[in-house]
Amino acid sequence: MDDTSSIAVGVVIVFLIVLGLSPVIVLWVYIIYQNSRRKKIRERILASRADLIGNNRWFPARYASQTRFDAIIKFFPWEAAGIILITPGALTFLGETFAGATVSLQFGPGNSRINWLGKCPWPNGAVSWIRFDTANGQHYFSSETGIFIIGSHPSTKAIYDEANRNFGAPPAQNL
Repeated sequence: MDDTSSIAVGVVIVFLIVLGLSPVIVLWVYIIYQNSRRKKIRERILASRADLIGNNRWFPARYASQTRFDAIIKFFPWEAAGIILITPGALTFLGETFAGATVSLQFGPGNSRINWLGKCPWPNGAVSWIRFDTANGQHYFSSETGIFIIGSHPSTKAIYDEANRNFGAPPAQNL
């Protein structure tokens, strides 16, 4: 085999490796892009709602409506990003969908019930979930964990435990 043939074989091998890794590379680029969008949403909310947030405890979170949570086909199980704000007697979600629509939900012991779901892998990913039951439907939340969804269990449980001080539901089980 001469040098030209060796170079051509090397180029073909490199091309095939890059071609094979392309879906993984595209997926990572998309995940990193979505993470930066969620971070920008939180930053906008923190800046624009500083008067409401004040010194109250807040957590970065992801939101899914009952329709989204129940859907079988979806790339991500959540449809909005934002923060969960814990105030005495209430929990407020301030968020934004990826289409730019504002999501503002408030829950209190008089109008809703908090439920610990834990991991609900199919079709909602490897994240842990909290559900609020209201007269208007169910609302689902998971903690924001950044690029990797692994590790949502302890941070979602922390949100549940903090919010549950207002609701008096049973403690979260480590499932």
